[in-house]
Amino acid sequence: METKQIVIITGAARKTGIGLEAARQLCTLGYKVIITAREIGRAQEAAQILIDEGLDAVPMALDVANEEMVKSVAEEVGQRFGKLDVLINNATEFPDQYRIETAEIADVMKAFESSFFGAWRMIKYFTPLLRKSENPRIVNCSSGSGSLQGEEGEYTLVNPWRDFVSVYSLTKLAINGLTLKAAHDLKDDHILVNAPIPGMTATYDILEKAGGRPVSEGAQSIVYAATLSKGGPTGKHFKDGREVSW
Repeated sequence: METKQIVIITGAARKTGIGLEAARQLCTLGYKVIITAREIGRAQEAAQILIDEGLDAVPMALDVANEEMVKSVAEEVGQRFGKLDVLINNATEFPDQYRIETAEIADVMKAFESSFFGAWRMIKYFTPLLRKSENPRIVNCSSGSGSLQGEEGEYTLVNPWRDFVSVYSLTKLAINGLTLKAAHDLKDDHILVNAPIPGMTATYDILEKAGGRPVSEGAQSIVYAATLSKGGPTGKHFKDGREVSW
């Protein structure tokens, strides 16, 4: 069995994305990180960036909207590493401009397939591998835009960015609910399940221009939840290492 702690992170191929930066920070801490993307070529390119930095990254193709593919990757991880220590559900669809009266429901469903049902699939099929870890953790990457209360100054569902409640925000609201359910269902397995929020982070030009903070700072909330000690908090919402309101 692999001696390093194994992490798999979904949707981690964007060079300016928070997923790749979280992977970098975890690799730096000594974790082996499986970098996934829908196409193997993109996963390989992203993993190679970390490998060139002397870090331990492994590429795999994974489309979280494809149930058979999720099952297949879970089997491969089990065969190669014998366990999983950290599952990071980072894949998402962003941004969107769907409004209630004009949205194509098929587009809305596509967003939920990746951002919500994809996370549920990952939890479902990777839980058996997490049970083989001495300190299993699930990290559901959320957003303040999907929170009802959040913290002062944070964009929320009742204080939306640019006065617009996006489908992205609604998928994160659902992710928050999934986190609470999974934390309850997996409590007896001692699997910690939490939903960190990075805050507005400059992963896209539009967010950088709007004052988003560096990706290296936003990724720290994900890394915090991914590195919690055994017996740590579960079913919580974190930002910068502090619990915040749902």
